[in-house]
Amino acid sequence: MLNAVSAHRFIGFLLTLGLLAGLGMAWLVRDAPLAPGLAHGLLRADALGALFAVVTAGMALAELGAGRADSPARLLVVAGLLAAAYLSGHLGVMAGLFALAGFVRVSGRQPAAALPMALPLICLALGVASMGIQAGEWRYGEPGAGAGLNSGAFALLLLAALLGGGLLALVDGRDVGPARQLDPLLGPAMLYPLLRLDSLGPWNLGWLAAALLLGGAAALWAAWRAATDDLGRAGVWLPRYMIGLALAGAGLGSGAGLALAAFALLSMPLVTLGLSAAAGRPRPWPLWSLCTAAPCGAPFVLAWVGVAAATAGRVPALTLALWAAALLAAVPVARLAASGWGEGPWWPQDTRLLLAAGLSAALGMGAPLALALLVRPMVSQLAGGLSPMGEIALWPWAGLIALDSARQPVASLPTLAMAGLMIILAAIAWIGTRLISWRDRRDEG
Repeated sequence: MLNAVSAHRFIGFLLTLGLLAGLGMAWLVRDAPLAPGLAHGLLRADALGALFAVVTAGMALAELGAGRADSPARLLVVAGLLAAAYLSGHLGVMAGLFALAGFVRVSGRQPAAALPMALPLICLALGVASMGIQAGEWRYGEPGAGAGLNSGAFALLLLAALLGGGLLALVDGRDVGPARQLDPLLGPAMLYPLLRLDSLGPWNLGWLAAALLLGGAAALWAAWRAATDDLGRAGVWLPRYMIGLALAGAGLGSGAGLALAAFALLSMPLVTLGLSAAAGRPRPWPLWSLCTAAPCGAPFVLAWVGVAAATAGRVPALTLALWAAALLAAVPVARLAASGWGEGPWWPQDTRLLLAAGLSAALGMGAPLALALLVRPMVSQLAGGLSPMGEIALWPWAGLIALDSARQPVASLPTLAMAGLMIILAAIAWIGTRLISWRDRRDEG
């Protein structure tokens, strides 16, 4: 009989295997989706599903490492059900597995706790039913499935992503009430049905504008809340900032937009684990790797990809909004990283913080590898639903480069200009950190 500690470690081992399996699936489907004929289209593995499988396993591991999982076994079951949904080529089966995952997630809780997951799942079920019934085809890999793509279904799936991502908390700036909470597993996962629509066909300009405006506004407002709220609540707002970035990327409707969504989702587990590990501990200096103003970390690359994608798509208002959001998102992490300076041991004792920082640096410096393994195959497999308005590509000497619709370079990651701009961002973030710290000391005095 396994004791609690052994069971916890065993579940962590299984989730790690799931993470590696997601990466392996991404490698297998890099050229074309896997659609076994024996399942009559019920099974279909592609690059989008592989990305979300990796993100879900990463978020489950982050929750397990943070010690916030009320039941590690239930966490494993929910992650498994979501992974099965990503492997389903049938829209109805996908929605059913999402619903089952939500039921398992809230089982044993008070009825009010079921509301934040029930509302987006109901929207998901209605949107999927609208597409399947109208098209008469529920397998999204079949040509006839695109006939079911309609404005009502899109609005329902966009609402499901907003509700699942806890973005209603941005309306009044609080994180209270069941409908405003963010579930760490189902929140990011609710973006999957929305991005899956790219498998069915292109989005019209109204759909793109709605996702772009709502996502950009959510990212900017969540970053503002993270910068101005209590220091301990950065972990409440920064995941919402990244979900807003992913929505804005979906609204760009391009390869560059998908790159933005992918890097936002991949950064969420690292930031979640790092912030939880740094809470209340002295000398959390590895958090600098999780700051958008510190080069080479995953959030830094995410901020650059967002600005570059908006520039490549020729949306200057979004470019400015995402630049301001990156600046604001840097402030709380910088404050946390400097909060315990001069206290405690020089070397942080929490290995979770070092792990999160190391993985963030690995993802940041290995961004070209992530682009080649996860993003580029996803773009090619969803090309039927994307516009030519910009992409992020590999460049022999520059690592990553943003190209506009005319295939002209508009931004490259390591150029002196970008380095100078990020130095300016870091300096402004430092000044903002000093001003907020001075305000806090004045209020206490």
